[in-house]
Amino acid sequence: MITFQLNGAPIQIADQGQTLLQVLRDDLHLSGAKLGCGEGECGACTVLVNGRPVCSCLIATETLEGAAVTTIEALAETPDGSEICSALARTGGVQCGFCTPGIVMAWAGRHPDDTPDDALEGNLCRCTGYVKIRSALEQTGSLPTKPPSTFDKADLSLKDALACLAENPDLIPIAGGTDLVVRAGHNLQSLRLFPLARLNAPELHQVFREGNTLVIGALMRWQDLLHDPVIAQTVPILRDVAYGVGSPQIRNAATIGGNIATASPAGDGLPALVALQARIRLVHRDGTREMPIADFITGPGRTQRRSGELITGFVIPAKCLGQPQTFSKVGPRKAQAISKLSLATVKVPDDPAGISFAFGAVGPIPMTCPKAHHALASGIRDENHLRSVAEQAMSEITPIDDMRSTASYRRRVAGNLLIRHCRELFAHDS
Repeated sequence: MITFQLNGAPIQIADQGQTLLQVLRDDLHLSGAKLGCGEGECGACTVLVNGRPVCSCLIATETLEGAAVTTIEALAETPDGSEICSALARTGGVQCGFCTPGIVMAWAGRHPDDTPDDALEGNLCRCTGYVKIRSALEQTGSLPTKPPSTFDKADLSLKDALACLAENPDLIPIAGGTDLVVRAGHNLQSLRLFPLARLNAPELHQVFREGNTLVIGALMRWQDLLHDPVIAQTVPILRDVAYGVGSPQIRNAATIGGNIATASPAGDGLPALVALQARIRLVHRDGTREMPIADFITGPGRTQRRSGELITGFVIPAKCLGQPQTFSKVGPRKAQAISKLSLATVKVPDDPAGISFAFGAVGPIPMTCPKAHHALASGIRDENHLRSVAEQAMSEITPIDDMRSTASYRRRVAGNLLIRHCRELFAHDS
């Protein structure tokens, strides 16, 4: 059985491999959250989990042990929720109403720094447009809802978790689940999930110094990375990556460890960590090991993680901390889009080329283009030389034609991005 709080009251549900949305609508008959896209893009299914807006269609119920879930049915009865609903009605921000519950939840649980545009990034409305919705939300004086009290769900030591994983190799570790649930087609019954939320391991949720290096815990959510002051000061490239990972609903669930473990060629975090020359830290009940991220990813969806191992963090070397960094993501739209290609570039003082870079979505793994990197180190970095380096990089990457783009487009844009990044970072030398 899974025990959590629903709208302030304890509830138990059977562990039947369902999503939170399936339980809310089919079992508990709470119909405010709607099934729209099923992939975390429309926001119609938004609820609050521990005060954070998330897509309930992507939340595996196994991850809810000890959590506090709030739906529109309860929020609308609170002063803040009632004020938001009334403002939407007054301004004509409601027509068919399908998206409205998700909009109310997203605004009620927004980050304190969010504007209406930020908070609504993950909510689609096909009736009213957004002018009246934005106007309504700007009229509400309510502050973001404070996270409700929760049970202590971190009931498992890291040692016991590793023993369990070693003895049960079919267990699948799950953090946010925003990729896993989609890949499973929302049919989780056949999967044995191991919720990492149970881990009593605070360091996995933190950013901290370890000597001269910076360690990022694998369970850091992208929304927290986006607003973390240490990240902004030392590795701002990860803040820039976080903006494009997804909507606030996705960022509130998805973790940096999950982004790397998924090993998607289009994963936004992969090229950034490779360019930062980060090392991944893995722990097994028999010991701990580290390796470069560039070596950890072996192909689409394939890594060197062994059975029984957990990713616990990422170690960023001192030489990359606080250096000029830039990240570019090219997609069919500004937000909520899978990369057509991406490029992460970091100034590295002791590197012969002066920079470290990695492309995403133009090969089966993050592409570092060693020949182009070597060529960059051997020239004077004028325009002719940069164009030559870009041409070399274009010959090393291996993009494909797919539904999002053509190989020729990706190749040309990759070369242009590399020139742009080099100009920007080398300008710091003058």
